[in-house]
Amino acid sequence: MKSKGFKSNHLLFFSLKKLIFRINLNFRKYIEFKKGSIPVVLSCPHGGFLKPPFIPNKLKGSQLADKNKYLISKRIIQELNRRKTRPYYILSKIHRSKIDFNRPARSHDAYNHESIDAKKIHEYYHQIIIEFYEESVSLYNRCLFIDLHGFTKPHIDYPDIIFGNIFGKTLKIRNDSKAKDLVEYWGFSDMVQQFSRHFTLDDGLGITNFNLAYSGGYITHQFYKKNKVNAFQLEVAKYIRENRELTKKFVEIFVENIIQSLAK
Repeated sequence: MKSKGFKSNHLLFFSLKKLIFRINLNFRKYIEFKKGSIPVVLSCPHGGFLKPPFIPNKLKGSQLADKNKYLISKRIIQELNRRKTRPYYILSKIHRSKIDFNRPARSHDAYNHESIDAKKIHEYYHQIIIEFYEESVSLYNRCLFIDLHGFTKPHIDYPDIIFGNIFGKTLKIRNDSKAKDLVEYWGFSDMVQQFSRHFTLDDGLGITNFNLAYSGGYITHQFYKKNKVNAFQLEVAKYIRENRELTKKFVEIFVENIIQSLAK
């Protein structure tokens, strides 16, 4: 029969082992990020696929990842790099059932609050976002922040692409326009125009029947009071993400608009 002392020491060993792991937590295993050379920051918080057993599942909120969004984000980055244009980027590799980076830390929708590891990873993602934004403004005096997401159309009349910018409140930088009555936002307006030629969309600038739920999540809201930034959430329908040709078209338009925005 094992003594109480043996049992206590046994539990202490595993507690210390878990504590040591937390101290040496490798954030790069769960978050992929890199600094860039242009004033563009890309974020993809819901495309992750890793389900580490040491992080418990969330008790509330969506458990579904944005299918193919991580791979599409990688493809965008690769295409930009191929054209000698390196954006800042931060991509979640951890599944949404474990951590939702688009929810505030105080919410149980963000992660299981019993997990210190989940809390640290969540905090780190947002620290990088702010660091990249601040560096972009410091170096280039502006920042284009795009939070990439996916959704499923509930019916055929729903838009293919929905922009979320808190109804224009996170768009702070305007293009110079000769037409006084025409308002154009740097990195945003041209993208809306180009996507509208191939997909149905909602630009998020006014309240509609479609965009209330996609007007901008927690990440986009972080830029509500920040300056020298155009920040928006970009929701792409699942049927586009599952179709090779449509995905290719989406990436082409996205990349071309990023390139063009840098010249303005």
